[in-house]
Amino acid sequence: MTDDDILEALREAYRRAGTQSALAQKAGVSQGRIADYLNKRYSIGNMTVSTLLKLFPDMVIDFFGGQSATDSDNALRDQLLEIFNSLDERGKIRCLALVIANFPEKIREGAK
Repeated sequence: MTDDDILEALREAYRRAGTQSALAQKAGVSQGRIADYLNKRYSIGNMTVSTLLKLFPDMVIDFFGGQSATDSDNALRDQLLEIFNSLDERGKIRCLALVIANFPEKIREGAK
C-alpha cells in the first residue's frame, strides 16, 4: 500500500462523508488538516495510526504481507484486481455477477 492508495481512500471517505468538516469530525482532526492531506500540503505518511483507524474503522492490516499465499497466488490476485479496477461501474457489476453465477457456494461461505 502506498501513500497514493491511502490518499485515494481518503478522497473516497471525503465523498462519502459529504464535506471535509464531516470527515474531520469523524477522524477527530481539523477540517484544515483534511484539506492539507487532500491537497498534498501535508504528507499522508505523517498521519497517525489513530487518525487512520478513525477514518477507516473497517480497515484490515496484514502485517505479514499475506505470507500464507504463494507468489503465484499474489500475482494472480494482483492481475485480477488490476482488471477489475480498470472496468467502469457497469463492467464491475457484470464482473461480480459472473463471479456470483459461477461460484455461488463461495459467496454463501463468505456470507456466514
